[in-house]
Amino acid sequence: MTRVAIAGCGLIGRKRALALEPGDELLGVFDVAPEAAAALAKDTGARACSSLEEFLALGADVVVVATTHDHLAEVAQAALDAGSHVLVEKPAGLSARQVESVARAAEAAGRRVKVGFNHRFHPGIARAVELARSGEFGEIMHLRARYGHGGRVGYDREWRADAARSGGGEIIDQGMHLLDLTHWLLGEQPLHSALLRTHFWDTDVDDNAVLILGAAHSRTAPWALLHVTWTEWKNLFSLEIYCRTAKLQVDGLVRSYGPQRLTVYRMRPELGPPDVEVVDYPDEDPSWAAEWRHFTQRIADGGPLLGDLESAAFAWRVVETAYETGGYASVRAGIA
Repeated sequence: MTRVAIAGCGLIGRKRALALEPGDELLGVFDVAPEAAAALAKDTGARACSSLEEFLALGADVVVVATTHDHLAEVAQAALDAGSHVLVEKPAGLSARQVESVARAAEAAGRRVKVGFNHRFHPGIARAVELARSGEFGEIMHLRARYGHGGRVGYDREWRADAARSGGGEIIDQGMHLLDLTHWLLGEQPLHSALLRTHFWDTDVDDNAVLILGAAHSRTAPWALLHVTWTEWKNLFSLEIYCRTAKLQVDGLVRSYGPQRLTVYRMRPELGPPDVEVVDYPDEDPSWAAEWRHFTQRIADGGPLLGDLESAAFAWRVVETAYETGGYASVRAGIA
């Protein structure tokens, strides 16, 4: 049994509460909006805490931090100092510097920190990465990924469009997931070039970002092309991994993104049309529960984490460079 406490009682905090294992105990919840904490407490039987101090005094084994981005690192460090392991939602802070500070706090406390990169636990994505990394199809040459949604009326006035609270725009909102998947597949890759735009939403932050990652002066090194957008009028997720002898393609993330499908295109020795295998997955999202099981197992056995602070710090370094070189340096001004 794991004793859990959740800070941040919005959509993601609720998803985390629902993903707990049978037998886990949700001790308490906290939110700067007391009504949000009260609602989640009522639905789960947990205690609604009126302050962060009361919340941390519960002594949870694991604290889930699902606050807005500007409080992620602060609450994660406080939970580590209180002796808890931490699952902190992406992007784990407002900068690479903040993520690295959380890593130092975890080392000092002797506790583990998992970053909420739940996309690693979608079954189609997990299987595609497993196949790509297996060596069965040779080395990974490059990958292409697209991820987008269309926002909603008033999206430009929500906290995600306020750089002081979010750290930036769509490059952080959905781009962090694609950067994490790139890190999983290709390891540390430098940012080759970035193009950021604010096409539609009346914000200071970007609503579209295109990133190319890969060594600039190599003719054979792997690379990645990523596009994230808040102007995708039909929600979209697409990941294509190009190996030496196969292409692995994942489409959909369930619900508004459509059911998840993995398509494996196996090249024949004579090339030409490939052999095609299609795997369709149920239109349900098991990633939250799978990620939670993974984290509790790794706390118990000390094994490597899928989606950690190292991956988050890499993603932040790419984002910070993209903002600096892409004409959006002012978005990051004053963010430590």
